[in-house]
Amino acid sequence: MSPTRTSDVLVVGGGIIGLVTAWRAAQRGLATAVVDPEPGGGAARVAAGMLAAVTELHYGEETLLGLNLASARRYPGFAAELTELTGHDLGYRACGTLAVALDADDRAHLRELHALQQRSGLDSQWLSGRDCRRLEPMLAPGVRGGLRVDGDHQIDPRRLAAALVTACERA
Repeated sequence: MSPTRTSDVLVVGGGIIGLVTAWRAAQRGLATAVVDPEPGGGAARVAAGMLAAVTELHYGEETLLGLNLASARRYPGFAAELTELTGHDLGYRACGTLAVALDADDRAHLRELHALQQRSGLDSQWLSGRDCRRLEPMLAPGVRGGLRVDGDHQIDPRRLAAALVTACERA
């Protein structure tokens, strides 16, 4: 999708959000162009790919929670649609998140986060250090506890970006 004088939509930036925007606009019949020296590059190459609406909840951002949870519910369908269209394996996994505390400060922070999650009606579980190591045996013996969130998922952002470039080219 290169810029032309007849583009209906010009997307500046070919990261994940820019590529999704361009793909969806093109699906709706709009002549779409992406302006980026290397679409699919940038932050997508180094991002962790966490889709962690519950684990990533922060004080003061509770108003975003509804949007984040709605996005998380829609993500499996989005990933399936993109995979079907492009044939790319996105590395999508509904595997949950385990956030671990390595010291007393980490433990206090995760305990506060767990309390916020509980007050917000979210499903998370506090685990002892021993329970964390049962789930992930390679964790350090000094892990003091952790927070398990089964509803979180992840994706490989490099694979996602490559699939989106393909989807944009085919749209």
